[in-house]
Amino acid sequence: MTTDTLQKRYATDVPLKQMVTYRLSRLHAKLIAQATRILKNNGGMTLMQWRILVMLDLYDKAPMARIVRETEFDKGLLSRAAKTLTERGLIRSKPHESDHRQQLLSMTPEGRLMFDGAIQPMRDRRNKLLNSMSDEQRDVVFDAFEKLERAIDDLETNK
Repeated sequence: MTTDTLQKRYATDVPLKQMVTYRLSRLHAKLIAQATRILKNNGGMTLMQWRILVMLDLYDKAPMARIVRETEFDKGLLSRAAKTLTERGLIRSKPHESDHRQQLLSMTPEGRLMFDGAIQPMRDRRNKLLNSMSDEQRDVVFDAFEKLERAIDDLETNK
C-alpha cells in the first residue's frame, strides 16, 4: 500500500470525533472562549493578563523570565500583556536587583482588586470542570495529558 493510499484510508476510516487532535482542539477552543468571557465580565482582562496575575499571586514578585519559563507561553505575548497591565496600573515593573536586564513584576493594589474580583468565578469554573469527573477519571485524564506531551516531545526529538 502506498503512502497516499494509507493517508486517504486514514482520513476516511477514522471518524472525526475519534481524532485526538480534533477533540483536543475543540475542547481547547471552548475552554478559551469560556475563560475569556468570564474574565471580560469580571475585571475586563484578557486570558494572558489573567495568567500573569495568577503567577504574581502565586509568587508575589516574579521576573518575566520565570513566568515565561514556568508557563511555557510565548514570550512576546506575555510581554505585551505585561506592558498593558503596567500601563493600566495593575502591575508594577522594576529592574531586578541582581540582574538589571530583567524586570521584576508585582501586582499593584488595583491589580489585586481586579484579580480578587475574577478569582472566584474562575475557581467556580475550575471546580465545575473537575467535579464533572470522578477522582479516577481525573487521574486518567491528567495521565493521558502527560503521555501525550511525552509523545509529542519524543516526536520532536526524533525528527
